Amino acid sequence: MLLTEWRLHADAAGAPMKRGFTAASFASAALFALAPGFAVGGALGFAMLLLVAGLLSIRPSLVLTAWKKRPVVIGLLLTFTAWAVLSVAWSPYEAAEQGLKVALLVPVGLMFAAAATADADMRRLTAAGGLATVIVLIVLLAIEAGLDMPFNRAAQPDIDPGQLVRNVGRGAAFLVVVAWGAVAGLLAIGGGARFATAALVLASTAAISLQFDQFANAVALAAGLSAFAFAFALPRFGVLVVTGGLALWALIAPFATPLVLSNQRLVDALPLSWAARAGIWDYVCARILEQPLIGHGLEASRTVEDRIQVRELDMRGIPMHPHSASLQIWYETGAIGAVLAAAALLLGGRWLARAYGDDRASAAGAAGTIAAVGVIANVSFGAWAEWWIATMFIAAAIVGSVRAR
Repeated sequence: MLLTEWRLHADAAGAPMKRGFTAASFASAALFALAPGFAVGGALGFAMLLLVAGLLSIRPSLVLTAWKKRPVVIGLLLTFTAWAVLSVAWSPYEAAEQGLKVALLVPVGLMFAAAATADADMRRLTAAGGLATVIVLIVLLAIEAGLDMPFNRAAQPDIDPGQLVRNVGRGAAFLVVVAWGAVAGLLAIGGGARFATAALVLASTAAISLQFDQFANAVALAAGLSAFAFAFALPRFGVLVVTGGLALWALIAPFATPLVLSNQRLVDALPLSWAARAGIWDYVCARILEQPLIGHGLEASRTVEDRIQVRELDMRGIPMHPHSASLQIWYETGAIGAVLAAAALLLGGRWLARAYGDDRASAAGAAGTIAAVGVIANVSFGAWAEWWIATMFIAAAIVGSVRAR
C-alpha cells in the first residue's frame, strides 16, 4: 500500500519516481510500515524505530543543509536539550540514563525529519507513508475500541486491563497528533475524492479520540481542528498565533495556573481525574518557586514523596511527572529551560510562518499538529517520555512532506 501511494503521488506531481531505495528511504518506509502496530501496542517502541531510522538517515551533506536553512531554531532546540541533560548533575533522581536517551533522540529525530523531507522523492515517500500509517492505525484502533482490545489482550493476556487501556490511549494520542499532516496532504492534492478521504480520515480520528477514557485526546482533536481551520484561512498568522500561544504558556504557566485554580467552584466542578491534575499543578507551582532559575534537575519529579489530598484521594504531590510539559520544564530545568523552550517555539513558528505563508495546506497541517501536541503535552504525558519525543519528530516529518502532494 505504501509503495502504491508513493507511485500515485509521484504521478500526480508529474515527476519521475526513483527506482530502488536508499538507506534513508528504506528506514523511512520501514518506520511507517511498523508504526501502526507499535502504536496500538502502546507506542513505547517508537523511540527505537526513530533511533534506527535517524541513524540510517545521517549524511554530512544533509546535516549541513539542515543547519544552513534553520540555524537559530535548530541551535535553540539543541541548546534546550543540552541544558535539560546538564540538569542531571543536580537532580536527586538517578537520571543519567534518561538524559542519555534525550540527548540521542533529539538530534536523531532532527536528522530523520530532515532526511524524510530532503527532496521531492523523499517527501512523496513520507507523504504516502504518513497517510498509510494514519489509515491503518484508524482501522486497528477501531477494532480495539469495538471488540474490547483483542490485539492487546492477545499480546499481553496477563496484563491488567487498565494498563491495556493506557496502551491504546497512547496509540490514539499518536493518531491525533499525526493525522493533521495526512489530512493536509490530501487537501493539497485537491479533487473530490481526496477531499472526501480527508473528511473521512478526520471524522474517524475524531471518533477514535473519544475512546479509551482519554478525554485529553478529544480536547487535543478539537484544538487541532480549530488551529487547522484558522491557519488554512490565514496561513502565516495562524501559525504565529498557535506557536506564540504555546510559547507564552510555557513562560507563564507557573504563575497563571494558580490564578486559574484559585476559582474553587471551577475546581469542584472538575471530574476526579482532572481535579487530581489540578492538585498536582498547584503543588508543582509552589515547588517551582523553591529553585526557580535552574530547577530541581531532570526527572526530579519522580523523587517527590510529599502527599496531597484531592477529595477522597490521598496521592503523591507529583506521581511520576506533573502531567504538564510546561510545568515539568519549569520544575526540572527552571527559568533557563523555560526561556529556551519558549524561544525555540517562537522562532520555530516564525520560520514556519515564512516557509508556509503561501501554502494553506502546509500551514494548516503544521498549526493543527502543534496545537494537538500542545494540549496533550500540557495535560497528559511526561515531557521526556521517549515515545512522545519520537511522536513529535514523526509528525514533523509528515507535515514537512505536504508540499510533495
